[in-house]
Amino acid sequence: MKLYVSDMHIGSGNQKDDFVYDAKFIELLDKYEDQITEFFIVGDFLELMHVKDKKILCETVQECMDLFDHEILNKIYNAHTALFDRLKKLSSKVRIRYIAGNHDYHVLFSEKIRQKVFSMTGCEEVLPFYYDEDWEIFVIHGNQFDAVNRLSYDGKNNIIPTFGEYMAKFMSSNFDIKMSKILPDELISDYDNIRPLLDVFVWLDYINERYCLNYNLKEEWISEFINLINAKQTRNWLKINFPKYYRFTDFFVNKFGGMKLGESLVRTVMYFREFKKSDMYLKAAKRLLENNFLIPRKNLVGYSDEDISLSNDKVKGLIMGHCHRPSYNQVNCGKIKKFYANTGAWKHVVMRNKGVNDNEFIKRSTVSYLVIDEYNKNLHAKLSVEEFY
Repeated sequence: MKLYVSDMHIGSGNQKDDFVYDAKFIELLDKYEDQITEFFIVGDFLELMHVKDKKILCETVQECMDLFDHEILNKIYNAHTALFDRLKKLSSKVRIRYIAGNHDYHVLFSEKIRQKVFSMTGCEEVLPFYYDEDWEIFVIHGNQFDAVNRLSYDGKNNIIPTFGEYMAKFMSSNFDIKMSKILPDELISDYDNIRPLLDVFVWLDYINERYCLNYNLKEEWISEFINLINAKQTRNWLKINFPKYYRFTDFFVNKFGGMKLGESLVRTVMYFREFKKSDMYLKAAKRLLENNFLIPRKNLVGYSDEDISLSNDKVKGLIMGHCHRPSYNQVNCGKIKKFYANTGAWKHVVMRNKGVNDNEFIKRSTVSYLVIDEYNKNLHAKLSVEEFY
């Protein structure tokens, strides 16, 4: 039996650390310790993207590594000591494999970070992806299929950070700081977890009204987003990854049309991101499982220098995380049944209380994990999802 989890985003105990599921995670390990032989962490186990670097927006990943504050790993351990100690205890009986995501890709670029992760978790190896030859299952975080959250090369053959990282760090170092002066700590992480993303504007208006603020949060957020697009590093990322749309950044740079245009453009971007994200991973999985299994190296920058290519009859299943939506799908490939599973996340989402009060927001937490076992040479999977409010 093998156990798979992802997207826990365990932080350092600061305002952005919303991982409050230590007891549940320990309970999960207690439950399966004597049943599993392998435990897979399918990316974004540690939250390393929200680290306050000396420089907010780095030109390259190497610069991010050079400026990385290694003390953050000690802070993460100290904030969740019981969890990590239980994981290390598990490692004496169970093989733990740590697969890198987009919030903790740093483990692939720094031996010092890797060694610290080994000592914190007890895992024996940190990997960009994993192919299980015995069960013919391919495991990868999934950001490789998300253009906004995968690494890329600049014109000088340097690996540059993702737009997602630029946005997370910039907004955290600008808008979040302003929010922290007028709002309770728990709200600082809430707006990062609003679903669907388009509702962020409704939420900002809701918070303004609820706390009777004499401050336009929505206008401030849009203003900071425009500043982000105006930043040299972001414009360079857009020019490399979306050259056809790069010219539209001039609207932001010149602030042509003011806040209304800014809001319209932000809404448009967020709409297509949310629409695409809703089924893009299932489509990618079907494409890989139904045809020859091929992930091109342009999707794998920082994770592999070569294409990943496997014979179609050598892959029975594909496991990913990243999108925070747990799912299990059978994929019919002729006479052969394959599967795509997403391990979901251990996170909360903030959403409108639709059907009760559309102008009110509620918080829903989800924890999920996947267990796979083999009986009579057949794989049997169980996806467990727990939701609570």
